[in-house]
Amino acid sequence: MLKKSICLILVLIMTAGIFAGCSENSNSNSTTEADVEATSRNPMTLSLWLPTDPSTTEEAIALVSEAINKITQAKYNTAIELHLIPRDEYQETIDAKLDAVKTANDEKAAAEEARRRELRAQKQNGTAATETEETEPAVETTVNEYGIHVTTYPTVPDTQLDIFLVQGFDNYTNYAYSDLIQPIDTELSGSSKIINSYVYPTFIKAIYDFGTFGVPNNHPAGKYQYLLINKELVDEYDYNLRELTSLLRSKNFIIDIGNQHLDDVIPLLGPVDASGMVFLSDHPGADWSLICAQVSDMTKYSDQVIPTSLLDNNSYLNTLKMVKELQSYGYVGDGTLKEGQRFAIGVIEGDEVSIREYEDEYYISVYTKPMFREDDIYGSMLSVCEYSKNVSRAMEIITCINTNPELRTVLQYGVEGVHWEYEDPDTKESIKILSGDYGMDINETGNVFMTYPGEGETMEYWEQYKAHNRETISDPFMKMPSYVNDNNREDIEELLRLNEEYKARFDAITFENFNDEIKKIKAELAENEAFMRLVDPENEDSIIYQYVDWQETTY
Repeated sequence: MLKKSICLILVLIMTAGIFAGCSENSNSNSTTEADVEATSRNPMTLSLWLPTDPSTTEEAIALVSEAINKITQAKYNTAIELHLIPRDEYQETIDAKLDAVKTANDEKAAAEEARRRELRAQKQNGTAATETEETEPAVETTVNEYGIHVTTYPTVPDTQLDIFLVQGFDNYTNYAYSDLIQPIDTELSGSSKIINSYVYPTFIKAIYDFGTFGVPNNHPAGKYQYLLINKELVDEYDYNLRELTSLLRSKNFIIDIGNQHLDDVIPLLGPVDASGMVFLSDHPGADWSLICAQVSDMTKYSDQVIPTSLLDNNSYLNTLKMVKELQSYGYVGDGTLKEGQRFAIGVIEGDEVSIREYEDEYYISVYTKPMFREDDIYGSMLSVCEYSKNVSRAMEIITCINTNPELRTVLQYGVEGVHWEYEDPDTKESIKILSGDYGMDINETGNVFMTYPGEGETMEYWEQYKAHNRETISDPFMKMPSYVNDNNREDIEELLRLNEEYKARFDAITFENFNDEIKKIKAELAENEAFMRLVDPENEDSIIYQYVDWQETTY
């Protein structure tokens, strides 16, 4: 069984010229003042904790640790004690380590306070010995087999924990409020400010509430919804593409194609909601709720998008009615295609890469831009523990992970020539995996754009995803604090019950009775006091009031 941690601190020959940059492939902007100061400051050892695949071996971790230390010792005179924990054990291990480190520091502080009390008592009694002033320990060296002096890096004591991966909004806020991770705003505006040029700015902006306590791992966030229209059918049935600019405006085209009863054509690929729908239930990102918001292609983080009753959203109701009508004709599929089938119009979720398979047969336009949600920001970030040896030195390592291709690639794929190699050593455009004994999730090891996307993929793969992130819109309910309180708790419970009841009612509506059923549902909800209190903008306990108040006080 893979042990829960392993550390390997290796010495490095301190010879002239060894303090080169991270890599010939590194962006020169990632060079920090530490590069030129590495030889003049004391050696330090920091710990780095990350999750890993169950297949990762101790031998592989040792080799990766050695490769990482060659970089960090040369650049920063900092050694890394690497701890890679099996993914399903990681959270439990980190929490246990945090608890143990906190306990050790509390005991150390208590012992120090007791020592000081004893010293004060001795001074009062005139029996105190002269207290020696603590000094920075001298740099230790050893002589290697070649007779060269090499630096000895200190071990990490049980009172120290430095860099670890924080996963999830709840963990992030709990650690921050419990003073278990350190604010890094000073570093992000000073020695580590280059991170702001490498990590999507909204990611960092979004985590700021009472300070910044981590660096989100930069990655593609959210997915597009694309509207696809069959090129051949548009031409064959003489439609003007400029008139088919939305799903609603394409209704007649879908019906005309359906009326042809073509065996290999599904007129509308599957049921679809209006674009940009975000439902609010007992948590952000719910599949369906009677309270919703609709974001536009221009919605950015911190924009106010006030939630409303679903029955007041005409875009949603009009789209639903159209789909119900098309279903009544048998013109709506289930979202899947059998072999040899095609569709006239469909909405497909994907990204700039995956959607390419459709570009020969379909006109493609954006239906909804990618939306980043809470987990995109808080799902994976590197933080500095409150009990780190040195926050600035720890941030140097986090900065290098996020800006330096050499360190980033070692951390993700392992050691060149052992775990991977270049497919073409001359171009170094892509890599080939050699071994399965070292496995990491690319979203858990730093800025994904700093290393290869995967075996056989070139760095060109990332270019469209960088633009993708610049196009993202925001979940308007992201980070919204709990809207449940003692005054509205019963109303919220009623809302959840209503959501379940009326979702079934909406699913059962037919085109023939659509108008009557919607009118009936509106009347029923207007008589439901709990629901009306939750959507009343003047009621301080309503979801709408709390949302607006949260936005105004937060942003």
